[in-house]
Amino acid sequence: MLKNAYPFHYIQKEKGDGTCILETHLYRFKSEKSKLVYIVRVERYKYDVYAVKFYLKNHRLSENKYRLLTYTYEPRRIINTCIKIMLSIFKENPNASFGFIGSNNLGENECGTKRYRVYSKLVATYFSDEYFHHKENIGKSAYMLINKNALKNNKDMIRQIEDFFISQYDYFD
Repeated sequence: MLKNAYPFHYIQKEKGDGTCILETHLYRFKSEKSKLVYIVRVERYKYDVYAVKFYLKNHRLSENKYRLLTYTYEPRRIINTCIKIMLSIFKENPNASFGFIGSNNLGENECGTKRYRVYSKLVATYFSDEYFHHKENIGKSAYMLINKNALKNNKDMIRQIEDFFISQYDYFD
């Protein structure tokens, strides 16, 4: 069981964007330390890939919401809560794969960001090589957990997922 995670609440499921996001699931949790509320946005894409993003609710209107620092000094507990949400999705969908980008802070290069380094260490701890193939793109601070069960049924899935995201987002060019 994952320790040091906050209880989270499912808010709602939203329809996809009509192009590449099939649906979005929203969660929320509140820090017991800072009393601040966080929103976790989990976007489901083709191949049952779930992209996990989170931000401070107070930053929801900012175009930099994923890049702003909160200065609450509790990243492990916040990230553990996101991991707990990911594990709950995996329990509901045993073919789920996951991805995230460790956004760069304002003024920070996008290669091997501080967030990426922290996230990747924690994810490697909680997502076993037995169930997931770990694929990293340090240059873009992107990390993918490819479900090995789904990979058995589609040996070319890693390339297909990469090609899909490259075709959808300029960020990966």
